Amino acid sequence: MSAVLPGRSADLAHRFAPELVPAHAAERSITADQTNHSVVVGEAVVVKWLTAAVEPPHRGAHLMAHLAEVGFHAVPPLYGAHVEQGRVVAVVTGFVVGALDGWDWYVDELLAALPSGSLVTPLATAERVGRLAATMSNALATPSSLIVEPFATASLGPEHHRGMALLDEALACTKGAVQEALAERSDRIASAIGALAETGEVPVQPTHGDLHVGQILRSADRLLVNDFDGNPVGGSPDPRELRSVMVDLASLMQSIDHVGRIAVRRAPEHTDLIHEFIEAAVPRTRRSFLGELSPHLPPTAGEIEIALAGLSAIQELHELVYATRHLPRWAYVPHASLMAMFP
Repeated sequence: MSAVLPGRSADLAHRFAPELVPAHAAERSITADQTNHSVVVGEAVVVKWLTAAVEPPHRGAHLMAHLAEVGFHAVPPLYGAHVEQGRVVAVVTGFVVGALDGWDWYVDELLAALPSGSLVTPLATAERVGRLAATMSNALATPSSLIVEPFATASLGPEHHRGMALLDEALACTKGAVQEALAERSDRIASAIGALAETGEVPVQPTHGDLHVGQILRSADRLLVNDFDGNPVGGSPDPRELRSVMVDLASLMQSIDHVGRIAVRRAPEHTDLIHEFIEAAVPRTRRSFLGELSPHLPPTAGEIEIALAGLSAIQELHELVYATRHLPRWAYVPHASLMAMFP
């Protein structure tokens, strides 16, 4: 992506949302770690300039438009996708005033609860996040004019192949004690991932594709799901791709675990209580998700166990590879989670 010239985001925001953004409105860049370059215009609209232009439809815009059509509104409003020379170069959405993502608000909520010794609030939040994610999944599996047939069955073979490739990559790119610990557990990790190939066909549908607490915004007491672009290091995912909802659930569960790992780093004096949070919050997220999910969506109980074990391991390998290659300060989180998963 070339540099975005001053005023270009404002022009685009005004064109897509003239009732919200006057001409020549003020711009400011969002500086948080992200794959693309986002600019807030007039404190009302976000223009996300894509690092690499994609063939339309843009995955995130396509899924957000679908969700709006089927009545799921716990997402920032979509105003449009900007196309140049036949490729999508930017997506324009609403700016949620005062919103923080879950790596901020949820970690802060857990840290605030620790001195009292009560985990009631952060555990209730884990359940709420699970219900929200399931409601989103139900909406993604609802037919619309954009996604006429959102539901099918398929094997978890592609997830198995992706997981084994990630294991090989993680063994190749990590070093020192992290690589040694991973190598010691590689057979058990490979076994968990390999079981995915034995589950037979399971329900598949459109998914978020990169669901974690960082994609859940909170503004006041409102929760919104953000960023449907898919895996930021997985190329340009097909907006019509169908996957098991267990992929999203595994990713979400592991991110709840990650909230605890971050809290341990920031408040080591409360390590025992934080571990209690992890041990209780992850299964609560799972139960609330599965309890809210439409009954025709999940596989059998046995397949759920196998799927979540393998997919959770894959998620941590993805996080470890991403951190090693792009964000080394994050590597302690997936490393700690993998060590807990395979003691």
